[in-house]
Amino acid sequence: MLEKYRIIKNNNEEILYLFLNVNYEFANEFTNDSLKKKASSYLKSYDIDFKGNKVVFVINGITTKSIDLNDYEFFSNNKKVILSNNDILTIKELLLSLLFTNISITLRKETLKAICVLYRGEIIRNLFNDKLDLEKISLSYHNYNYFKLTYPETFKSHFTIFNDVINETDGEYLVYNNKAIKCLTHLVSNGYTEEDKSYPYTVKKESLWDLAYPNYLQRKTYSIEEFKKRLNLTDDNYHIKITSITTSNRIKELDLGKKKIDANTLAVYLDLPSTDITIIIKKDYLTFITRGIGSGLGLSIIGADNLAELGYNYKQILNYYFKDVSLVVKK
Repeated sequence: MLEKYRIIKNNNEEILYLFLNVNYEFANEFTNDSLKKKASSYLKSYDIDFKGNKVVFVINGITTKSIDLNDYEFFSNNKKVILSNNDILTIKELLLSLLFTNISITLRKETLKAICVLYRGEIIRNLFNDKLDLEKISLSYHNYNYFKLTYPETFKSHFTIFNDVINETDGEYLVYNNKAIKCLTHLVSNGYTEEDKSYPYTVKKESLWDLAYPNYLQRKTYSIEEFKKRLNLTDDNYHIKITSITTSNRIKELDLGKKKIDANTLAVYLDLPSTDITIIIKKDYLTFITRGIGSGLGLSIIGADNLAELGYNYKQILNYYFKDVSLVVKK
């Protein structure tokens, strides 16, 4: 019977230890299925608040066996995916295409591995009967052969490193509450990543390396007429009032008088790279000063690359920028 239990965090992943005093109960029941049923029964009976996946059985003082409560499906690089444009690619070919399309700067290998894990998760969370709707994924897509034709001088070197990181993370992706997480990345934060309750695995994290990025600070100026035209404002009595901000100093919503607008929409209309915006209002024009590039959610690519330079591996990088997630790996 259960004597006690203990939950230990290892690299932000919870591990449940069940300490049992058993004479015969498990004598012939050391199969994974039977242990999984026992673990689930203890969780329910003793109302154990456990958010992890790994359970370790300690029987009569001896660590006997560990199991995963959830046997996640393994998506190998060779698995074929049917795309909405009727192409049929392996996951490896699809990842090559996504990396070629979305990564245009030189990054360290551990950074690329972390990105590859997130891209694979984005594929998996949108797969249905081996079919993938390209419009549903949060990434741009061009078949990698396109880059062979358009960038022949760099294709080979990029292909080599992309191929390596895909092979070295074969089948790996992040899960939260037993589901693959959304791929949330941005190029440069404003010094802190963003936390969004819609994505409970996001977290506000210091990423001060981003402040040294050449285009961290940007400025755009619009005449009053151009500003009104872009936002479809017809009333001359409009005003600009920031009504809410995030914990990392990004604008959430603005009041423009007869119209309210969220900052993401404002950024799209005004072609701004970030929602960390300082607005300078003059008689004839408006100046928007932005900090960072992208949403600020999830992994900062420049921040991750600085962590890689400091010696962090891709698993540590992912654990730094996401909370309460587990890495699914090949068994």
